[in-house]
Amino acid sequence: MRTQHTHIVAVHSWSLLLAFILVTIMPGNASAEKMYRSFANRPGFAEYYKDRCVQELSPPTGEDRELLARFRPRLIMPPGGNYPIDFYRDYLPFTVLRHYPDREIITRSVTSEVLAANVDNREVYLDFQRKKYKNAGLERRLGKEDKGVSLEERKPVIYGRVYREDVTFPTDDGFSRPYNLTFLKYNIVFATSGLAAKLPLPIKIFLTVLGFSLQDWHELDNFVAVHIVLDKGENPIAVVLAQHNHHRTFLLGRDLPVPDDSRSLFDIALRSNEIYPASDSSEPVKHRVVRWSLYMEYLLSGEDPPFIRGKDLTFGKNAGGREIDYDLVLLSPCDPLYTARILLGEPRHFMGKHIGRDGPPGSDYYNIPKLLPMGSLMKFAYLHDGDPEDIEAATRAIDLEKKTMDIPQLIEYGGRRFFAHWQEQSGR
Repeated sequence: MRTQHTHIVAVHSWSLLLAFILVTIMPGNASAEKMYRSFANRPGFAEYYKDRCVQELSPPTGEDRELLARFRPRLIMPPGGNYPIDFYRDYLPFTVLRHYPDREIITRSVTSEVLAANVDNREVYLDFQRKKYKNAGLERRLGKEDKGVSLEERKPVIYGRVYREDVTFPTDDGFSRPYNLTFLKYNIVFATSGLAAKLPLPIKIFLTVLGFSLQDWHELDNFVAVHIVLDKGENPIAVVLAQHNHHRTFLLGRDLPVPDDSRSLFDIALRSNEIYPASDSSEPVKHRVVRWSLYMEYLLSGEDPPFIRGKDLTFGKNAGGREIDYDLVLLSPCDPLYTARILLGEPRHFMGKHIGRDGPPGSDYYNIPKLLPMGSLMKFAYLHDGDPEDIEAATRAIDLEKKTMDIPQLIEYGGRRFFAHWQEQSGR
């Protein structure tokens, strides 16, 4: 049955593409809205973040600063890949603040103060002036460092912050126990984000003919993130990686090696900027890509591929990738880069329809409210490629016809399995 379904998708790909085009160009009412639709306005976020930033908080200091420095990730960039940027130094000066939906320019000089004053104003958005940015020599790529501003003058930046939570795990005896865990989050910011390096030919042709850039799919990529999870004794136990519109959790010592120097190594994907465990392969590594978690079964198994899919390419050190140096920058947890509900990039419409993510809001809005806080996300994302039990769990929890997912079921499943593997790994 699975083989037959896959065959049907391949045979009728052009028919599906035509249907996709017809749906895409149907008239919509986006232009009539007074305020744009943003992921940050999804129900549940307002309640979760209520009173979180009623007063200005300082950047991490003392122990938190030391932990972020000690466990900061090592990053391998692909040949031709864009370097990470400093949002305030490299991006914000090359934006204008526009009114929505008439695009009227409110100010051409967007400062951190202007951004902070408009953090909840959904009648405005940032519009990145990429041509000016490029002309200023800031569009730097690995292997082309001789063009544009030198890396010594404007070093890449990664933003670090700390979360502490009591995370409860279900146990086989029917009880549960909270464990105090620390999540070190490292946000890697890029000026633009492209699509996966490998796309089905019909999708690639369709987007190219319509004039979309596969390299520049949307402005500002501020959701690329590495989370290093520490136990109560400040020992690293897990890694959570952001990958497209989902995350994946890896247990150190089981799924990934425990680094000798406390700094885990990761590969950045070409064009999409997504992050994956480092590879020793002498060839580029392909990673299955889906647009949302409803297609998790395909992501894990490779079977029944959805029409809209792709493959990321990563280049480890042996395949031409290169480790980059960067500065670790610590901002207040209330900084607009994290908390802004406005779009930090221009809303993108096509024939009256929103397409793609409606611009990136602040990176606090990294997943749907039901997967907050970090502990829930970590448990939910503890799934493994090719693992029959994990594939079966995803199949039970997801109804593709109804487009529904039993999130609590997957959190419970992932939490139980993570805890069992963690205890086994610890020799308890």
